[in-house]
Amino acid sequence: MENLKDALEYVVDLKDNEEKIVRSYEDKEYFDAKAHDLRELDPRRYPKPLELSSLTSLVEYIRKQLDETGEYANLIVHVTEHDAVEVKTELDDESRRRVLAVVKAITPEIRYKHFMDVESFNIMMQSNFIPDGDYDVVLNYASAIKIDKGAEIADNGVSQVTTIKTGVSTLQLAKAPNPVTLKPYRTFHEVDQPESKFVFRINDAPGCALFEADGGIWRAAAKASIAEYLHNNLIVEQGDKAVDNITILA
Repeated sequence: MENLKDALEYVVDLKDNEEKIVRSYEDKEYFDAKAHDLRELDPRRYPKPLELSSLTSLVEYIRKQLDETGEYANLIVHVTEHDAVEVKTELDDESRRRVLAVVKAITPEIRYKHFMDVESFNIMMQSNFIPDGDYDVVLNYASAIKIDKGAEIADNGVSQVTTIKTGVSTLQLAKAPNPVTLKPYRTFHEVDQPESKFVFRINDAPGCALFEADGGIWRAAAKASIAEYLHNNLIVEQGDKAVDNITILA
């Protein structure tokens, strides 16, 4: 009797499980683990995207066809951010796009809107900015700032005036440069770093800080430069064969 009971329970379990298997109109099978929680029994599995850090490596990856997509299968090269690119396939029969590669630029972390002492500010400028535009003006002004006890910074909200050293023992008042045009390292090294406006501020510590002042327009400029680089290296150099199969989006 005990064996019969076990057998009957097994049959009931089979029946219950059979009712929980749902077949979709796409002829896929799902297991209804609980009400309204369908889990596909044999989902299509995709490998993890290849992770890269430069546009050069991305171009080489596509040229050498290091994946199973075949010779210049239809690819979408999507510039998603000022420092990121994704390579995707066209839609498959399940209306899904496979991400083949993800490229993320290695850039320094620059602290804006943060006052730092003059020494730290100078180091930050020299290590994270291209010496172009108003680079020398900002660096020289920051290096010459001298605020003694009791000294004040004249500030009208737009410009600031403080004391700077002009010689071994010579002091004079000078207006802080504003706004300034600078080129921080913010995107891939293969393209020109976008320049943008910054507000340069000082306090009585003395400390210096930079505040972005272009509304983020530089991001669009960086994405356009990346797209142009990819177009020149993937389409122009490869000829008509690539034009019909590679789409570059920015």
